[in-house]
Amino acid sequence: MIAQISYGLGIIILLVSIITGGILLLAPGSIRLQRPDCGWMGWTFNIMNLLFFMVLIPFCGVMMIRNIQLPFFICINLLSTPLQIVLELTGMIIFLMGSILLFWSRLSLRRSFRLAGVKPSNTDYLTLHGPYKLIRHPMYLSALLVLLGLALTLFSILMALMFILMLLLLLKLIPKEEEQLDQAYPVAYSEYCRRVPGAMFPSKHV
Repeated sequence: MIAQISYGLGIIILLVSIITGGILLLAPGSIRLQRPDCGWMGWTFNIMNLLFFMVLIPFCGVMMIRNIQLPFFICINLLSTPLQIVLELTGMIIFLMGSILLFWSRLSLRRSFRLAGVKPSNTDYLTLHGPYKLIRHPMYLSALLVLLGLALTLFSILMALMFILMLLLLLKLIPKEEEQLDQAYPVAYSEYCRRVPGAMFPSKHV
């Protein structure tokens, strides 16, 4: 039963990774050469994000289809089959939620898409619709959800550590990026932050 569930979830992961990769690479604005303007944090996050979505996620899908646990993923072998099924399904739900949020966010940005830490250009506009009506950085939240979902699905300590690393990196990167946005849209972005106080999670007005 576990092998059958792992196979089905692996197929879903591969299909989602193909769609995600297509959107990230082929959607308008994604192919333009962009250089992060906030130092090592922007470069580190963008490299991690690229490797994660274009290499690691498809590789995890293959692992699940073949029902294997590679040593360098530090996957935990659970003795309780019901617990394993619950964690796999819970992880897959979180993974799919993150993927849907990523699609929605990316399509909402259209040509205003920028890599992490890249200053907006004169032709960009401040996106206020879609998930951006709820939180200011939905694409960052989507990356965290996808990573957390895979950590639970694979029972992988390595993936959990990557989740923590990405979270810590984003907590440092977001204030730098918001400084860039405030400089690009001095009045509009301040008003936007007032109306949408949550950076990665919905928050009520204080």
